[in-house]
Amino acid sequence: MLKSICLGRISYDINLVVEKMPEEGSINEFFDKKGNVGGTAATVGCCLAKWGINTAITGVIGNDVNGTRVRKEFDKLRMDTRYIEPSYDNDTSISVIVINGLTKKHTVYNLSDKYISLKKCDFDFTPDLIFVDGYDSVQAKNLLERFPSALSVLDASIISSPVIELLRKAKYVVCTQEFAESVSGIKIDFQVPTTLVNLYQKLKKKYLNTEFVVTLGERGALYCINNQIKVTPSLKVNVVDTYGCAQIFRAAFAHTLVNGGDVEKATKMGVIAAGLEATKVGAVDAIPSLEEIKNIYEQNY
Repeated sequence: MLKSICLGRISYDINLVVEKMPEEGSINEFFDKKGNVGGTAATVGCCLAKWGINTAITGVIGNDVNGTRVRKEFDKLRMDTRYIEPSYDNDTSISVIVINGLTKKHTVYNLSDKYISLKKCDFDFTPDLIFVDGYDSVQAKNLLERFPSALSVLDASIISSPVIELLRKAKYVVCTQEFAESVSGIKIDFQVPTTLVNLYQKLKKKYLNTEFVVTLGERGALYCINNQIKVTPSLKVNVVDTYGCAQIFRAAFAHTLVNGGDVEKATKMGVIAAGLEATKVGAVDAIPSLEEIKNIYEQNY
């Protein structure tokens, strides 16, 4: 069985669906809420485990009730939690996601005591796949350098110097449009297709040995295969909540690559997975089955 390591932010997510956003100064009570695992690395790890990859998760969580809840979810998926470090001084990070039921847009409140890095990054096995989200850039760098032959995927969403430095360490980078524009210095104008080409070429010129995929939200994703720069469109669905789409895209992308797919198939599988994710509330609660993703891929490609 394939083995993976996911390193980065682990949090507890609380999803609230509202008919309208709360007004300033108002008092609001919520009874219909959903809670589950959160954080990009943790969510990707849950996906990989659900889709049949032996997955180890590593990060820092508090020794509190939400940390216990997170561990229970990992255990349900039979994930390897030996490398999670408990913090006795800081609580588990919480993300409150308020979803506007009318516009389908969400607002996220991340609640953390402070940033806490792993004290160590030791593993007793060699992974086939490494996924890092840039949250713990120091240990992400150590992990990528320790296993250079592993297929590695970096989530580049945080625009910071430490994450930018990781671009040379990972074999594949999935970055947001905002991150790509910041690093390349080129602003995308969807009315001018050459800006997409110029942006991608600028990234590749800076980082010759790294393969990039740029997520474009509802417009799909930008990638390159056989020296051709392409955009695969998003899946047309009845959108309920887009919060977990980015994480699920990255999970499907990484899963496809480590199972022998090329970057084109991986990008298309990612777009399909993200589209299916958008039809339900939550991230981990809404993970589509691998069979669903594959069926749509086979029907369309």
